[in-house]
Amino acid sequence: MDQQTVKQSLDRLRAALESGVPLDDQLKSELARLDADIRRALDDEAQRSETGLTQRVRELSLRFAERHPAAALVLRELGTLLEGIGA
Repeated sequence: MDQQTVKQSLDRLRAALESGVPLDDQLKSELARLDADIRRALDDEAQRSETGLTQRVRELSLRFAERHPAAALVLRELGTLLEGIGA
């Protein structure tokens, strides 16, 4: 898995969220932090294993499953990609 694939998944997640049910401010904030943390981890290989990104993505996927099924699917895929790069 390469970094570009992860970035494409982040873009797909953003698109899925924009086309679905509106998000509350807390979820928007969590997703913005997650997006920023993932992008930082992609730029700093040493940081990847310390961030727990894969676990955070999986937890968010569970929270999105009912109200945002498309976003939950992208989050699950993103979790798999992050796991593949050691994040």
